[in-house]
Amino acid sequence: MQSSGSQALVNKFILGQSEFLLKHLYSSPVPVIFNPKDAAAFANSPVFVASTGANDETHLAFPAQLGTMGNGFVLFFNVRAVLNNDLLIDLHRKSLTVIREKMRLAFGISAGSENLNDREIECLQLVGNGMKSEAIGEQLNLSVHTVNAYLGSATTKLNAVNRIQAIAKAIRLGVIA
Repeated sequence: MQSSGSQALVNKFILGQSEFLLKHLYSSPVPVIFNPKDAAAFANSPVFVASTGANDETHLAFPAQLGTMGNGFVLFFNVRAVLNNDLLIDLHRKSLTVIREKMRLAFGISAGSENLNDREIECLQLVGNGMKSEAIGEQLNLSVHTVNAYLGSATTKLNAVNRIQAIAKAIRLGVIA
């Protein structure tokens, strides 16, 4: 799936960086910034700084690890925005949604999961990874009550009797890994 732009740039980048991108996809969920104007600005940022070695344009790559549903990247070329942690986190969250929807449409996946919002999916994934509500709240800057509310509404939307069943249904539907 691509937007309009230079197909030659896209092809060159993917050809030159595909090995690195695949290795990164399976080793880390953090976004990658290629050729940032000020690499030192990202020293304390939750991103991986890399270089294409070919040009000085800034590119962003957001890995999407969706488990059995599929994996991939959302790439932004020639980025000219002022990048900060909040913007990067927001773009990564939106990138995951784009990939998830693309996969859902490609494979005809549909169910009650269509009504789950990003936070409900995020909380389900983290609980599925073994985290407790308190740790999820800390990681997402939410109160424990809010995390439990998201998990409760996701459980209801998935027509599950408890969190465990909600996680199992979400995995089966390809909503979480």
